[in-house]
Amino acid sequence: MDTVTIGIDLGTTNTLACYMKKGKPTLIRFDGESMLASLLYVDKDGHYIIGAKAGVAGVSDPDHLIRSSKTFMGDADKKWEYRGKTLTPMDVAAEILSTVKAAVLKRLKKESDTVVKAVITVPAYFSGKQKSETRKAGERAGLEVLRIISEPMAAAVAAGRSKDLNGKILVVDLGGGTFDLCILEAENYRAIATDGDHHLGGDDFDRLLYQYFLERLGENAGLDFSSREASGLSVGDYGSLRGRLILEVEKTKKALSESTEKEVSITNLFPYKGGSYTFDIIVDRDQFDEICEGIYKKITTRLENFLKEQPFSRDEIDSVILAGGSCYIPRIRTDVEKIVHRQADTELDLEKLVVIGACIIAEYEAGGIEVKGEYQDIISHSMGVEIADADGNHVLSKILLRGEPYPCENTRSYTTSVDNQTMININIYEAGSDAEDTSSIDAHNLFGSTTLDVPPGPKGKADIRVTFSYDKNQTLKVTAEDQKTKVRKQILIRENEKAAIKPRQMPVDFMLLLDTSGSMDGMPLKEAKKACNALVNEIIDFSVHRLGIVAFETQSKLVCPLGNDRQSMNANIESIIANGGTYMVKAFREGEKALDSSTNAKVIIMVSDGEPLDAEADVLRKANSLRKDNVRIIAIGVGNGVNKVFLKQLVGDGLYYTINNMNELEGIFRTAIPAIMEKM
Repeated sequence: MDTVTIGIDLGTTNTLACYMKKGKPTLIRFDGESMLASLLYVDKDGHYIIGAKAGVAGVSDPDHLIRSSKTFMGDADKKWEYRGKTLTPMDVAAEILSTVKAAVLKRLKKESDTVVKAVITVPAYFSGKQKSETRKAGERAGLEVLRIISEPMAAAVAAGRSKDLNGKILVVDLGGGTFDLCILEAENYRAIATDGDHHLGGDDFDRLLYQYFLERLGENAGLDFSSREASGLSVGDYGSLRGRLILEVEKTKKALSESTEKEVSITNLFPYKGGSYTFDIIVDRDQFDEICEGIYKKITTRLENFLKEQPFSRDEIDSVILAGGSCYIPRIRTDVEKIVHRQADTELDLEKLVVIGACIIAEYEAGGIEVKGEYQDIISHSMGVEIADADGNHVLSKILLRGEPYPCENTRSYTTSVDNQTMININIYEAGSDAEDTSSIDAHNLFGSTTLDVPPGPKGKADIRVTFSYDKNQTLKVTAEDQKTKVRKQILIRENEKAAIKPRQMPVDFMLLLDTSGSMDGMPLKEAKKACNALVNEIIDFSVHRLGIVAFETQSKLVCPLGNDRQSMNANIESIIANGGTYMVKAFREGEKALDSSTNAKVIIMVSDGEPLDAEADVLRKANSLRKDNVRIIAIGVGNGVNKVFLKQLVGDGLYYTINNMNELEGIFRTAIPAIMEKM
């Protein structure tokens, strides 16, 4: 079968593709252009338009144009819902890459069944999840993804091919939506340090300049353009105004990289006083720099801190390479050179450097050329699992550390947290940006989850070895081995999905003893039934456990035998009525009888809104007898006059709770069931 090998720079603003022709990297052209705008427009029929044509359509209808989708890669919550279509960032990337593949086949005059092998670049500071979604987007587009490689690595490879670089290379890569810093060894293209911000780039300059234009426009016209409603314009006119301003902002930013002043004139921008309004403004480079001062500060601060973290001085950096279209902004180059004390290369094509490097690496991976080095990237964010520390706080336990080179592997041991646990839930996390030194799990990003079955036993005795490994293509594999059984399995990771922390235990039989004496008549019984329904339908896992219910007053009645038939239980709960007095000994006997043949762990839940009418000593004696038979007791007292001393004596090593009203009972059930499970 015919095969083509390419490099792809999947950019925030533009996407480029490159193939090797007679030993020379050659760019693929898209409708005559060397770049494909990373834009997707959904037309009125729900069809997708990609590239420059999408941008043209979006000028008058920006509300159905998706731009800068790469910025949101890895964000499970980000979706665009346009004209009946729902798109995730990975969906948009797949559509863009499909367009790239089609253009490659057309340019090289290949059949549709030709295998297109590709190296796709990503920011060095992209998380593992973002890299994984980029790979999946490529595969969905029909590409055979040879490798995911960092943009700084690709830029360094391209620069090294055209220049004889030695020593340490600092790559500063500022694209449309991402900012990367990377230091590499030129001799073997081995990354030794990386940092960055995947929410910082050319889009931020555009956003500030757009806001500046909007404010000047409002001042000149005497209108408020902060929203369509405030402007008084129609939906179409306001959308057209936004689209045309955005287009002019991009042109102005580029123009100010080459000249010190840009004259802007947008004719017929919107209807105005019986005619149309023309927006005229002159922007110079100093104004632009003043508007964007905050962005420059973020860039220089991160670069300064990055260099301070290194075990060597900045004087040991031999070469500085700028990459990404935003590095054409003069102030960026000036600031970098001041900080590093070294002149940046001015001869390289910053926008094409990354894709040329990707092309070279793709040819190397396909065996087409021989080059020095192995192109060794490093982990940008530590990887680990969620655990509970000694104080019960959920923290990140790191397994693979930031800065380790791909490929890499490491193993850590974990154990069970409760007796008779039969499953370990493993939530895999990636250290959050700028949160490597923070332990709290809330500061980190969920990658995915999995579960592992383990044989039951005492808590803390199991020895489960969890291994994280990355291959050179930055694909994460997780394996786990039970040291007792020597069972080892590779785990399928459910990305973006979190497993519950609550461990599964041995089956438990619960008996609920519900006080239905006369004082429960009316609203108290109604609220109690509602709580019982929640216990049946939501709180107890009937795939593992069983429940029975006893209603007690002067007499005790088995309302629901031990089982897991939700429909029958709910019907029987509804039939309960209030009558008589509170006699607990009979209730305990009825519960004991129901549990008599059970071989599972046993729990009795006693709920009462009053003192027992039988002797307390008799009640306590019966409860003590049950506890000696390994029945745990939860006691829930309702009302202001609850005797807490009695409840405490009743449960022994069990649990007791007091509440003011029955409307709090459901919440106590939700608290008490997991709590008693942890004690078992």
